[in-house]
Amino acid sequence: MGGVGKTTLTKHIHNRLLEELTQECVFWITVSQEFSITMLQDGIARAIKLDLSDERDEDKRAARLHKALLSLGKKFVLILDDLWENDLWDDIILEKVGDPLRVAGCQLIITSRSSDVCRQMNCQELIQVEPLDMDGAWNLFCEIHGRQRQTTLNPQVEEIAKFMVKMCDGLPLGIITVAGSMRGVTAVHAWRDAMEELQESATGNDRMDVKVFKVLKYSFDQLDPNHRRQRNEDGYTKLQHCFLYCALYPEDSKIPREELVRRFISEELVEKRKRMKAQIDKGHTILDKLVNVCLLERTRDYRGRDCVKMHDLVRSMALKITEGKTMVKAGQYGLKEIPNEEVWTKDLEKVSLVYNNIERIPDCVSPNCPKLSTLLLCRNARLHYIADSFFSKMHGLRTLDLSYTKIKELPNSVFDLESLKALILRQCRSLVCISNLEKLKELRELDLSFTPIIREVPQGLEKLVNLEFLSMRNFYQSVIFPTDVLVHLRKLKCLYLPYNVEAPIGEIEMLKEMEEFEGRFKDVPDFDRFIQSQKSKGYAVSYRIQVGKLYIEVLENEMNFSSVVFSSTDFKTTREEREVVTLLASDTQQLTFRECEGLSKCLSDDFNIPSSLHIFKIELCHGIESILKDEQLIMFSSLRRLCISYCNKMKKLGLRGSGFPYLEELRIKGCPDVEVIVQVVALEDDENLDLPKLKRLEVHNLPKLKNICEAKMMCGSIEKIELWGCPLLKKLPLHFPGELVDGQMNYSPPPALKEIKLMKNEREWWESLEWDHPSHRNLLQPFLTFEESIMVNLPLSSITGKYSSTTAAL
Repeated sequence: MGGVGKTTLTKHIHNRLLEELTQECVFWITVSQEFSITMLQDGIARAIKLDLSDERDEDKRAARLHKALLSLGKKFVLILDDLWENDLWDDIILEKVGDPLRVAGCQLIITSRSSDVCRQMNCQELIQVEPLDMDGAWNLFCEIHGRQRQTTLNPQVEEIAKFMVKMCDGLPLGIITVAGSMRGVTAVHAWRDAMEELQESATGNDRMDVKVFKVLKYSFDQLDPNHRRQRNEDGYTKLQHCFLYCALYPEDSKIPREELVRRFISEELVEKRKRMKAQIDKGHTILDKLVNVCLLERTRDYRGRDCVKMHDLVRSMALKITEGKTMVKAGQYGLKEIPNEEVWTKDLEKVSLVYNNIERIPDCVSPNCPKLSTLLLCRNARLHYIADSFFSKMHGLRTLDLSYTKIKELPNSVFDLESLKALILRQCRSLVCISNLEKLKELRELDLSFTPIIREVPQGLEKLVNLEFLSMRNFYQSVIFPTDVLVHLRKLKCLYLPYNVEAPIGEIEMLKEMEEFEGRFKDVPDFDRFIQSQKSKGYAVSYRIQVGKLYIEVLENEMNFSSVVFSSTDFKTTREEREVVTLLASDTQQLTFRECEGLSKCLSDDFNIPSSLHIFKIELCHGIESILKDEQLIMFSSLRRLCISYCNKMKKLGLRGSGFPYLEELRIKGCPDVEVIVQVVALEDDENLDLPKLKRLEVHNLPKLKNICEAKMMCGSIEKIELWGCPLLKKLPLHFPGELVDGQMNYSPPPALKEIKLMKNEREWWESLEWDHPSHRNLLQPFLTFEESIMVNLPLSSITGKYSSTTAAL
């Protein structure tokens, strides 16, 4: 039975196992309805950190999986969630996924709606998850609805609510969605009306799956019932359409919120606002609403991004609602050919064929779909050819997504789609060129990110006067970017240029509606002009900017914060031309200086240092002696990562405060004159330095360092410490948790600590360190590792003064 709580209960088991074991011993894999062996192999491989991307043969992949499972060398638990009935569920498929039951120490947990699946898998113990009784159902309803936060509850409302709970037949998914839909409703008449609608929806069929569907459909119908003025021609509100759009993604997908909101805007499902940021905020508000009414769930993907997902029953309901207008064959890499032409009906409005193995779309396929507005063919990694005839009868197409395919060239018929508003070609790494875009005057979004073979800007780009989003992110090839193109694109709100092109500041200054920018400026004066031009707009502009020479670094995440990288930038020759301090936006979150010449002795003489910084890096900048002046106090309360490396005149870092609540990494290397890393500003009598999130501390080659800080470092999250080349350092000021037992203090090491890395030739120095208690050194002994001297190559041009060779010990 679906929606009874199998996955939720198994998640509790999973979390309990993590408390008793480790993350490397418990593996969770979600198996969706239309699974394939390849998809299941990939899921298990991802969980155990095995890369199978270079192997396509199922048997060879299975052998590598089995070997990897054997190499774990310990007891582990493999959880396969949501197995559906399939003829393959027997010993044969287990062999195809590494034969886990023949690996000593493996325990297998599965969840399924079918007891037949469990029997086919030869399960030793079957646990039937039953629906909730009335007491349990009512408690769940109250928890989700939030009744516990209310001081009083109208007796009539409670009676109606209990009747609605009873209609859900004890199924948690139905109870949760109904409770979510009634949050904030207080009037008795509104509850009576809701009960009547639910009763009409849920009656007429005793089959449990049909009842669940009708209860979920009721929750869908409750979305914005009072905002009928926003309804589209089909009778659904924009909020409902946003919900239905989520079903275009594969089953059990973790959909990144940022991506989904962008798609809502592209599909014009979010009402038009003057500022794009306001539209993005509205998109997130829509997702919050869908989460609050329990039609979507909050989650995170493997990269840590905020995501949402649909329960598979909720997704089935959404697809049922759009039946006839939507065709979704998404995920599991099942399709190798485009669906037959007869299933492409005239009434289709949206088609999603994402995450499949379609290789080519032949000449014989020419679907007659005049109403088709959205076509998603992305993530067909082998798709390399589309016949010209394929788009010839899709003149209403507004969104075309071919990203992450191997398409070599676009068929000419694409350039006749005059209604097209979004053309997404991200990561089309085999795409050679794009023909004339002149006819696509309705285009609002053009994404050419990471299409490295394209060397020229598409012809006709300057004719796309309605374009609002243009992305040409590309680190790999030199792109020829003509002048006088951007001046015609006055409606641009988002512009991402490749870093290997010097951004034309004169044209960019004319883009009065721009809200997001990524690119590289030639020098500091161009950067100053950009900042000044954006200040006059009266709203914050997000940007990722490099100044100076091209510097390739991994992007931290998508365009949701401002960052500046000064790379091999010459400040000396521009200082005479500039009379003011270079201004950084007050919300700048990442700031990097690398191999810069001509900086002042104190960095704050050249720049205003924003307190909003999350990431702050200074590398190989030999003119800087301090970051801030003695009288300056910037708390850096948002700082997450600080890295200062090989600045051979640096004396004072300027880190002052009583704590850094978000700091996760602190790396100070190769600064021979630094004596103190953190200067503590004590609050009252508190002499501790609060570092609750610090995970990594690296202190290398600081020959004059006397103190990391004078206070005790309260860093309960510290995992790794690297410490060497600091002969004058006498103390490692870690906090050791302690408790009083029989009149004596019993100490323990920092709870998250995994490793302290030292150099082999510094054992004697380590033994000489001073500790507040004799037991502290012994407590750290199990975490010590001693390494040989490590060398790293540094750019010869940037090694001056005390570093005169091309290598330095790290």
